[in-house]
Amino acid sequence: MADAAGRLLAVDPQVCEIMHREERELIGMSFETLTHVDDRARNISALASLAIADGPMTIRKRYVRPDGSSVWSHVQVSRLKATDGNRLIGTIELVGPDIARRGPESLWRSAKCINALIQRRRQELGDDLFSDYAWLILLQIYLAEAEGRTITVREAAARADIRDGVAERWIAVFRQRRLIDCSEWTDHAPQLTAHGMRQVERLLDWNVDY
Repeated sequence: MADAAGRLLAVDPQVCEIMHREERELIGMSFETLTHVDDRARNISALASLAIADGPMTIRKRYVRPDGSSVWSHVQVSRLKATDGNRLIGTIELVGPDIARRGPESLWRSAKCINALIQRRRQELGDDLFSDYAWLILLQIYLAEAEGRTITVREAAARADIRDGVAERWIAVFRQRRLIDCSEWTDHAPQLTAHGMRQVERLLDWNVDY
């Protein structure tokens, strides 16, 4: 938990382990100080766009440890109203080495390329041969999170060019399989779970290689 300016107010033992720092050292530090210099501008911009009760937002970034090494992580962060202002509440999960070797821009470009290719294929050959509705919806959710946006089911359906009812049925399947969760704070906007993010990025990482 951090204050509105991003200074840490509370951390759990798992965060201390990720950062290789003790709790007393972390309390009072700014997320900006702990963030890799190449990721700071993007991180600050994303958080600046996060309004109260408008979350959680997923941010992929590197944290810097005291020895100068860095670790990639997924951070899901929300901004909540507090009596003395607002608070940033986040959860951190390390990214595995199979994904960390690719930067976020590389995976984002992969997602954009796949999305465009599927849409072009549908236009040329028709949905009766190729639809990929499930993958298209997951791509819209991933792209929204990668670009620091929240997206509703209706918006995901529109971007994927499919009917709302079809998108809603797939969203229900994704929730059953723990690929996404829906935030009550943003009218149940779909967000990839940590498990869902790993699965999607493994596929995107494979596409980059081939």
